[in-house]
Amino acid sequence: MISASGVRYQRVQAEDWNEEEEEEGKVTINLYSASTRSSLSRQKRESCVRITASVVLLSIGLYFALHVLRNGSLEAPGKGSSAKDGKAHHGEGHHHHGNKGAPAHHHEHGVYHHAAVITDSETCSSFAKEVLTEGGTVVDAGIVAMLCLGVVHPHSAGIGGVLSAVFYNKTLGTTKALSTFPVESLNLSYGIPSTLQGLRLLHHEFGSLSWAQLFQRPLELARNGFLVDNILAGALREAAAHRTDLCPLLCSQGWELKAAGANATNRKLASVLEKVSAEMEEATFPESLAWRIAGDVPKIGRRAFVEAVIRQRATLVEPLVTELDHFFLYVAPPPASGEVLTRIVKRAGQLSLSLVSVSSAENASAAYQGILNAAQQAYQSLPGFPGPVPWSHQKQSKGKPSMQTAPAGSQVTVIDVSGNVLAMVSSLNSSFGAKVLSPSTGIFLSDFTERTDSGVLYWACPAVLRARAGDGLVAIASAGGTSAPFAAAQVVLNKVYFERSAREALSGPRFYLNAGVGGILHKLVSGLQRDSKIYTLLLREEPELELVNGTAGGVTATVVESHLGHISAFGQPQTYSYADGY
Repeated sequence: MISASGVRYQRVQAEDWNEEEEEEGKVTINLYSASTRSSLSRQKRESCVRITASVVLLSIGLYFALHVLRNGSLEAPGKGSSAKDGKAHHGEGHHHHGNKGAPAHHHEHGVYHHAAVITDSETCSSFAKEVLTEGGTVVDAGIVAMLCLGVVHPHSAGIGGVLSAVFYNKTLGTTKALSTFPVESLNLSYGIPSTLQGLRLLHHEFGSLSWAQLFQRPLELARNGFLVDNILAGALREAAAHRTDLCPLLCSQGWELKAAGANATNRKLASVLEKVSAEMEEATFPESLAWRIAGDVPKIGRRAFVEAVIRQRATLVEPLVTELDHFFLYVAPPPASGEVLTRIVKRAGQLSLSLVSVSSAENASAAYQGILNAAQQAYQSLPGFPGPVPWSHQKQSKGKPSMQTAPAGSQVTVIDVSGNVLAMVSSLNSSFGAKVLSPSTGIFLSDFTERTDSGVLYWACPAVLRARAGDGLVAIASAGGTSAPFAAAQVVLNKVYFERSAREALSGPRFYLNAGVGGILHKLVSGLQRDSKIYTLLLREEPELELVNGTAGGVTATVVESHLGHISAFGQPQTYSYADGY
């Protein structure tokens, strides 16, 4: 890339910085004799003849190549090829598009033409894609995916949890944020379910398929069985280490927790989903279901619980909007952590970040240190920091943050070619929430036990980034511990200031701020080599910076983007992210 000053900068990957510099500013002048000039002129004429002949041969080759593409082969004209007539596939990391009679059009996996979805479950992403191909809106697809996640990832999502979302409606040119957060405290060890209320409100305002139709796939999955994936298996292992009783739902006949690849069912939940799909007409929790849950939970004032559930409402509110260079940033307002994300981006934006900032190891280390400090200042400026943090970060020793890997939330991001985009995150607040299972419903209850004005909900960090000019759109969702808004902020900074693609915005160094005892922020980084120059330089200024593999504290981030006629979807870490589309 050429900057305004005429200096050339090259984008460099953090893992293998190349500090070789181009030698510039030198001009060489060659002088030739008359005989030499005559020889050069003859060589030029001969070169022109060769080039002309090559062009003719290339034209003939292209003619035969097009003939093969149209007719299948030279030997058997008229027989079609075996390219599935342009249907999408995912073989070997590519996506195929084509029209009859046109050359095949290939993309890397995660890049599509019409719509895309990414979640932390391959099954749920597939369900959402099917809904999109059936004519459903991005909201319809998001609802199906979130209901599915409540089945396959009961540790991080489900009816017993809470939702946060940001939806940009291109047709109306409006953006709305969804809030389903608790409005009161019951002084109990578990929270009030509010996921269904949020999904029903979204569907009422922006859905197109029938409410009942959206439940069909998830309830069949719960009834007929699903495979325990690596994410759920990891959460089960961590729960077992804390002596959490998840049997009989997630145990084998020998009362051992199920491992990855095992089959699991939740028939009680399937019955609940079937009932809700037929009877839930308004965005209020079904009273009969509330009484069933209350009857399962010991030491509770049943009527007080039911009344609190019925009072719990979902609302669509105006998002917080921030103007950035060439972009508008929309985030969910408090108690969601959109304000934290915005503070980080604003403070980092004062550092005059650009492509030049990552043009060398020295520049990059200085830029990253500035971003890290900006994030730390943004967190510590919050009233009552650290406030409520997920369970996986509360049980600490000596102020050291937990390095558990099970995310404390699930995310869904969906986008279509029309420019509608949804970023949605659900959580039980901790892995398996309050560790309370309602046996008659198959629902895990959350541990959102306090009012929403008691602190920031860090896991609730959906955001939408819209270009000021053109149709560029990006949706970002991040879940996990304290670092969730910082993870989303880094994606925004990479897009806005470092001009990176959706995939690149998630790659390279990723920094984390995990809250320990007393609100102490521990600084961590992944995506760097221990002997890399960037890490070495960073350590000089940040000696406490810890290098970790993968991700820290179960923090995940996903991005969907619409740009120049293509739709893309990527996530980090890749083992927790599954994109699908067409």
